[in-house]
Amino acid sequence: MLIQSFVWTDHALLRITERGLTRFEVEAAIREAHDSRLPNAGRADWLISTKTTSGIPIEAIYDYPHRGDESIARIVSVWRLDS
Repeated sequence: MLIQSFVWTDHALLRITERGLTRFEVEAAIREAHDSRLPNAGRADWLISTKTTSGIPIEAIYDYPHRGDESIARIVSVWRLDS
């Protein structure tokens, strides 16, 4: 199923602001890379390594499905790989 919406943690929102990213580009990157996600050993279910629509390499950790709803993902944190 396609991820239709996202829930953002306060931590993730703070990090994208600090790192010059937008919600739109992170959400698009997660949708695009969702099928190649890897299990995450830390504070979220999944990890992706991908690029944003503007070509910025990022990693994101997120929970999916969120509270059993396969249309929602919860973004826990995001960081740039180029800085």
